[in-house]
Amino acid sequence: MKENLRGILTATVPFVLSRRKETGGFGATPRLPATIQDTYHALHVLDLARRHGVADSKGHDPATDVQLRSYLDRCRRSLSVGAATTFQMLWCCRTAGLKLEADAVESRVIAGMRTADCLEDWYYWARIPAEVLGRKPTILAEEHRLAAILGRAWRGVDEAWMHMYLQRLFRNSLPQTAPKLIAWFRASQNGDGGFGFFPGTTSFVENCHYGLRALKALGAEPADPEKARRFVTACRTVSGGFGRGLRAAPFLDTTWHAVAALDLLN
Repeated sequence: MKENLRGILTATVPFVLSRRKETGGFGATPRLPATIQDTYHALHVLDLARRHGVADSKGHDPATDVQLRSYLDRCRRSLSVGAATTFQMLWCCRTAGLKLEADAVESRVIAGMRTADCLEDWYYWARIPAEVLGRKPTILAEEHRLAAILGRAWRGVDEAWMHMYLQRLFRNSLPQTAPKLIAWFRASQNGDGGFGFFPGTTSFVENCHYGLRALKALGAEPADPEKARRFVTACRTVSGGFGRGLRAAPFLDTTWHAVAALDLLN
């Protein structure tokens, strides 16, 4: 019988909470210190668990977690980080109810776009106004830089998703026709049910998340949804966390990719 997502999350929440540190943040393993990246993925899992009514997650409210808020406040005042970590840090701050100076954040985004020369950086800079501030990003004179980025071919399902995100956000269009994109993402699903980086490559849970997210945005399903569900579920460990692949060690980022993929299949 297919296990429902709520049951899976019930077993996953203790794994996530076991990674919480006295500082208030979350770390990759019980012995490693907290990081913004791990805290971001942990809060995402706990938020998903709350939305599915998992009781153990309800006691952890980021907005009332004094230690977490203190940890994030220290991080945002002391760290000088790149696009991905800046987005993750600001997302966590917003989730924890910390006040953000929207105009200052947007100025930081524009400054980042002026020097960004890779797809991933553009993707994360653009997500800050769109997902943290609730604003459409302003690119001004950096249009030519974005055009150059979007003119490059993608190498995997993660980059294909990033292309789609930016193209839809700034151009209100797709990088290719929808049928062609759907066919490419479906071809990236392997016989084991998981998704590779691109057609014919090894399956990993993060690729499942990106592939399923893109297909959902395109209004399509994977070639075999049930096999995809079985692959992701098989990556779960006895701890309740998920590894990147079969028989891999569990981490917070891979656990988030896994439960997010299962939520898309739900």
